[in-house]
Amino acid sequence: MAATYGRRGGVELSGQAVLAEPKVKGTIRLKGLPLPDFAPYLPEKVRAELAGGLLYATLELDVLAGGKELQATFGGDLMVRDFLLLDGRRRADLLRFGTLQIDGVRGTAAPFSLEVATVALSDYAAKVAIDEEGRVNLQDIVAAGEEPAQETPPGEEAAAGPPPEISIGAITLQGGTVDFSDRQVRPSFATTMVNLGGRVSGLSSAPGTLAEVDLRGNLENQAPLSITGRIHPLGEPFFLDLKVSFHGIELTPTTPYSGTFLGYTIDKGKLDLDLAYRVEEKNLEARNKVFLDQFTLGGRVKSEKATGLPVKLAVALLKDRRGEIRLDLPVTGRTDDPKFSIFSVVLKILKNLLVKAATSPLALLQVAFGGGDSDFSSVVFPPGSSNLTPPEEEKLRRLATAFQDRPALRLEVKGFFDPERDPEGYRRNLLEQKMRQEKFLHLVKEKQNLPGQTAADLEIAPEERSGYLEAVYKKADFPKPRGFFGIAKKLPDAEMEKLILASTPVGPDEMAQVARSRAVRVMNFLVAEGGLPKERLFLTRPPDAAAPPKTKGADRSRVELGVSAK
Repeated sequence: MAATYGRRGGVELSGQAVLAEPKVKGTIRLKGLPLPDFAPYLPEKVRAELAGGLLYATLELDVLAGGKELQATFGGDLMVRDFLLLDGRRRADLLRFGTLQIDGVRGTAAPFSLEVATVALSDYAAKVAIDEEGRVNLQDIVAAGEEPAQETPPGEEAAAGPPPEISIGAITLQGGTVDFSDRQVRPSFATTMVNLGGRVSGLSSAPGTLAEVDLRGNLENQAPLSITGRIHPLGEPFFLDLKVSFHGIELTPTTPYSGTFLGYTIDKGKLDLDLAYRVEEKNLEARNKVFLDQFTLGGRVKSEKATGLPVKLAVALLKDRRGEIRLDLPVTGRTDDPKFSIFSVVLKILKNLLVKAATSPLALLQVAFGGGDSDFSSVVFPPGSSNLTPPEEEKLRRLATAFQDRPALRLEVKGFFDPERDPEGYRRNLLEQKMRQEKFLHLVKEKQNLPGQTAADLEIAPEERSGYLEAVYKKADFPKPRGFFGIAKKLPDAEMEKLILASTPVGPDEMAQVARSRAVRVMNFLVAEGGLPKERLFLTRPPDAAAPPKTKGADRSRVELGVSAK
């Protein structure tokens, strides 16, 4: 039996039928059936308009309907040409393609199984558009207000049969284009992905099978995109191990977004993305490596949506001398957690970087420099001292290296003192200085001093301590205990030390000097040992040098470091 449909379409049926069983075995051939004519059979909630497409198919059927279940096998080939789907709201293009070829279809009805040799899609184009109100055109494909899913009756789920067997030998894509436009931002934004193609081979619902993925494309015919890896999407457990590489994306065209959300235009810059995603047993592990080359913000843009956080400072902190920014943003989570979203997590990480730039910029610099245990925001000193300890010197060397790599940054240095611990430490340090001075005078008198040697270079050995302590005690100008005839008493070392410390005046002026000396010591070290130019270092005076640090429990004998960008 054969019939024509419309001007060019046709239907052919051939085969045998046994009505008593009933049983049908035959072949159906469809030739150029216009798909728009069958649009009324689409579900009511579908709002997209099927505007074009011709269906060609050759299907072989073998159906036996006499038993409890329909027994049927089917096979053949299908092709759709000149397909066009429109946005039902604006009648704009959503999806069009030249040819969709499906070959080697084989399957059964009960239990259901499907085997496809190849699927080939060529010359396809899709459009994703966001309007002025922020609505995506894809949202208009299905009408809103769908009824909630019905709960599965008790016992019904357990009675369900085994999952269907599905396999697709290969899916090939060729000549694809995706247009994206966004009119919600000002000025509007548009871009195009071109040359989208590739292959997914070995798709199967069978346990343990993995399909190979190799997809390629270009953004604006320049930045290359590649997606490679293995997936198991058709059966349980779901598995995915993909690497996405996107290199050389020009950032200047994205100024509509930077202006809206960051408050600045983008003068220049390129973006590389290297993403790795793995899902196994519903556990997601993702690595998002971001590389920005010569990323430069331009002028201010007035936007109510722009963040108030210091974006330019964050960029200056992250950018090295070569003009490069490298970020590694790991993400972990559960795919069955309804609150989990990769995009939201990455946005939160980026927002936290901006918050760090505002609240603790040197902590952000530490992240950019590779982490570590060092806290770049402060330098700790022993009580009463302005001498740097070896660990703090090493910290300053690391900080200087980071600053050498970021010439746009300037460092602000503030000295502080601990009103509880520093006075006693100051007294003891002053006593040690006087004892070293006594030793130096003794060496000079005995002509045993070395050329260029100073009192600060000397150490007091344990066996020398008592003698030099007594020398300091004798020269000290304070009332000393005397005997019956007015002669100064011979005192134990502990008593002499106690009297010397008690008679050493320590007030606000001395403590302010300690705080300032600490700041100067840090600046001098960064210049002499770190190689930083003086022009990038600024000595600042805090309103209260005795103020406690913002971090609870942190050491108060410190120098705080701040950063600003040119």
